[in-house]
Amino acid sequence: MKSVEAIIEEAILAGKTTISEFDSKKILEAYGISITHEILTDDLAEAEAAAEQIGYPVVMKVCAADVAHKTEQGLLEPGIKNAAELKHAYNNLTTKARELGGRILIQEMVKGPRELVMGLTRDDQFGPCVMFGLGGIFTEALGDVSFRVAPLTEQDAQEMCCEINGHKILEGVRGHEAVRMDLLSQYLKNLGQIGLDHPAVREIDINPLIVRDGQPVAVDALIVLTEPKPKKSEAKLATGGLEKFFEPQSVAVIGASQTPHKAGNDVIQNILANEFAGKLFLVNPRGGEILGHKVYKSIQDLPESVDLAVIILPAAATPEAIRNCAAKGAKAIVLAAGGFAEVDDKGERLQEETLKAIRDSGVRAIGPNTSGHTSTPHNFTSSFFPLGKVPKGDVSYIAQTGNFATHTMRYIMSWEHYGVARVLGLGNKLDVEESEVLEYYAQDPKTKAIFIYLESFKKPRRFLEVARKVTQSKPVILLKGGATAEGASAAVAHTAALASNDRIIEGALRQAGVVRIYTYSHLFLAAKAISAMPLPKGNRISFLAPSGAILVCLTDLCHHRLGLSVPDVEEKTRQYLQDISPPYIRMRNPVDIWPAATATGVEFAYREGTEAVLKDDNIDAVVMILMLTEETGVPSMDFIVELAERYPEKPLYVTFSGQKKYMDAAKEYLEPRGVPTFPLIEQPFEVLSILARCRKAMDR
Repeated sequence: MKSVEAIIEEAILAGKTTISEFDSKKILEAYGISITHEILTDDLAEAEAAAEQIGYPVVMKVCAADVAHKTEQGLLEPGIKNAAELKHAYNNLTTKARELGGRILIQEMVKGPRELVMGLTRDDQFGPCVMFGLGGIFTEALGDVSFRVAPLTEQDAQEMCCEINGHKILEGVRGHEAVRMDLLSQYLKNLGQIGLDHPAVREIDINPLIVRDGQPVAVDALIVLTEPKPKKSEAKLATGGLEKFFEPQSVAVIGASQTPHKAGNDVIQNILANEFAGKLFLVNPRGGEILGHKVYKSIQDLPESVDLAVIILPAAATPEAIRNCAAKGAKAIVLAAGGFAEVDDKGERLQEETLKAIRDSGVRAIGPNTSGHTSTPHNFTSSFFPLGKVPKGDVSYIAQTGNFATHTMRYIMSWEHYGVARVLGLGNKLDVEESEVLEYYAQDPKTKAIFIYLESFKKPRRFLEVARKVTQSKPVILLKGGATAEGASAAVAHTAALASNDRIIEGALRQAGVVRIYTYSHLFLAAKAISAMPLPKGNRISFLAPSGAILVCLTDLCHHRLGLSVPDVEEKTRQYLQDISPPYIRMRNPVDIWPAATATGVEFAYREGTEAVLKDDNIDAVVMILMLTEETGVPSMDFIVELAERYPEKPLYVTFSGQKKYMDAAKEYLEPRGVPTFPLIEQPFEVLSILARCRKAMDR
């Protein structure tokens, strides 16, 4: 390790931002990564002796600290077969070497048809991140790479190798030995360790990493240095105490209003509608009475201390209100006002003042710029959007947006027939942030699954640490807004050029077992499904449809886009499906149910066919695609509810084709009885793909 530190320190003292290939490889070798046999030389005689020692053919390179992408700059001569070719190459390169302050490197010629790339980049959010993918001259053109945050486990390393599109080349192909996955995994873990051990290392690029007789060998390498950034001194804030948000015994609304549909009135209406059993105090300088509750003219006038204060005042009045609430004993505060750093410089200064008030008073605060939070087990909400009584359920949300406590919650309440346990709008995250809310939900017995919308991570590595533990026992599903696909355009190394914010986030979330989604509506469609049904035990599905075209299109969707399997059913299942169908149709999975429906009736065919695949050991989940029209018949939906109750261990989802009025009526009947429905035919399959990934993450 001393030699590694010495190489890095020497480069820094010399004012270098990169380390030469020779020294870069020495660092890699010190961390157990196989490198080429190579010798650094100062004249032709040494080069000739080095070539003889290594054995022809050899490669000659210019080796200097400031040299990258040698092929493009004409600083490399490959495939030198004898002394004459060596002398010619030496004469070509020696002048360039002197101009660059470098030396001549003689290296064994490593041959192999498979070229890989691996590297490390230091991300501003997540710190050292390891990259792996297809290498060679097409590295950046193809961009077939995956990322993980250091440190890596063995499983992390193996998973990132399997994620690239070209992962099949790691297997034994065309007579070549399979790549030694134990070595590949170890190299990836060791790269991460270099980043953790040496803060001055900004990037590492190993390209190509050639596979020779199954063993990966680093043929070229570059290490880029940076001045380690001093750690920011963050304001010391209180920790813990989130139970005061979710289980307050007394609440004060600061900025209570008499005017209907003003925020200070709607929050009171919501608290009363949810039948909050604790004490409720209202504060407004005018005093009087609002909705049967006495109004106090100031916070100081409150007759006793409170657990939670909901401050609905202009931004400028917020810091003083925080201090006054804290003096009255409040431990938790909801800051509803906008107009802070999200607006302008003046708002940013006001936000700093608000942060100081939080820090000085030792309270916990959500917001500012939040639409509040909800805790149905405690019959409480601080939302100022007109909601009424929020239905109870067992899914919880963390949202860096106000809409989950407002109009999205209203939509869920009025149309999706499921309830929630907790909802928290983070706002500007001055104090309470996503990782500690996630940690609270992890131990919350009322929360079965966790859904998150984020645009940024306040404490990225802490979030991953918490999520990795939570996802072993509860599904965590996240929609990330504001992701970019732009890499560092001026990056020296391939690794940094490929390390877009979004790629690193994708790898980090997979590493933590968080299932990432990309569609906003999946935040409530998947929640509806998981509220009503268990997670599928795997990704093997069956579906029944009234159309051959639908069967074909959905099978393609499952296999090519969603990672779902549509396996053969057991022979006894297939035979029963055949028995209830006309002889002209050959039954299989997926199930073309309409011939049976024509012959025996819609309800009989769907009931018998669905039960057959629900009983099948090859199937983890079932989707029923019902055709509902006046002419073809609209069956009673009771048989679907009965099937769901009879087979509670397997998800049963329903979607439709036909007349919308019957589809809407079926939804209104089935969902309150525990059977989730989906208006568009693709949606139940998209949801099953999400939940199958949750199961895989929990079982990992």
